[in-house]
Amino acid sequence: MTVSTGADGALELTTPGIVVFNPRSFNPPLNPSEDNVFQFTTIHIGEGVTVKLLSRNLNGPVFWLAQGPVQIDGTIDLSGDDGGAWPSVAGAGGYPGGAPRSPGYSPVGFTLNEFLVPLVGGSGGSGGETQGGGAGGGALLIASLTSITINGNIIANGGSSSGGFGGNGGTLRLVAPLIEGSGGTISAKGGQPNGADGAVRIESNDNRFAGTVNCSHAFHGKPLGLFLPPNPPPLVRVESIDGVLLSSQKFTFSQPSSVKVAVEARNIPTGTVVELQCFSENGQNQTVKTSPLTGTLERSQVTAVMSFPKGASRCLASADWTPPPPR
Repeated sequence: MTVSTGADGALELTTPGIVVFNPRSFNPPLNPSEDNVFQFTTIHIGEGVTVKLLSRNLNGPVFWLAQGPVQIDGTIDLSGDDGGAWPSVAGAGGYPGGAPRSPGYSPVGFTLNEFLVPLVGGSGGSGGETQGGGAGGGALLIASLTSITINGNIIANGGSSSGGFGGNGGTLRLVAPLIEGSGGTISAKGGQPNGADGAVRIESNDNRFAGTVNCSHAFHGKPLGLFLPPNPPPLVRVESIDGVLLSSQKFTFSQPSSVKVAVEARNIPTGTVVELQCFSENGQNQTVKTSPLTGTLERSQVTAVMSFPKGASRCLASADWTPPPPR
């Protein structure tokens, strides 16, 4: 089994409250390659601590590797948000729920398998007439060379919807020689209504976990290879609005405004056109295609000029391209 290098040090979160796990907020920032593979020495999530792993901060599934023990006494939460006026936010590695009267987002050509390889989060539910669909739960692998103890919760449930459809549950994979815990919960349930359950896989030579697995797809086995991503995943996001860096996908104007929307992409071929879907609280939604990306494969960018109404808006960036043929 691949061993953590320990380059990210110990992840020690013990002050009660909600912590949004954002690699760029650490000093120094974690995981500058943005492949979401974190190399810890040990991991401890204290009692009363809720660590949220969200798609707005983490692009794609998350891999927490540890050289030593992993102790979860609090909560790791990768659940999707409930449906609302616009696409709902998924857990890291999951997919957004659709806006009202719009389909949810989902991976293309993926079928769930018992090994959870590749690691893929839940699909978002479709929106109803007035409310959007629930977002999908995220995807997380936790692997330790020694042990994982879960006395708290690891949750990747799909979000619910009032009038639309719930998001699917995510995927949770735990790998260690010893996995234990007496009162913990591991959950990847689908959101209501009609959200499908995700999957949980526990891989251990000595499985003493006596808590609750809340998911209809639960798999067990001996530790396999971790199957880490070979390259950082493709990423495209709105980086700034009118020169102001975004900390989330939501922004607000005090009056109607025409502004520059700067888009950043990584590991997406230059020349690719980005589609911006923007949703506003007054219902004036719009879709704009940008000029082709310029820069390098490692980092490219493009700027579009868009008009927004007064109030809150939210933008999603997406891109389609044909990958090069295998050699």
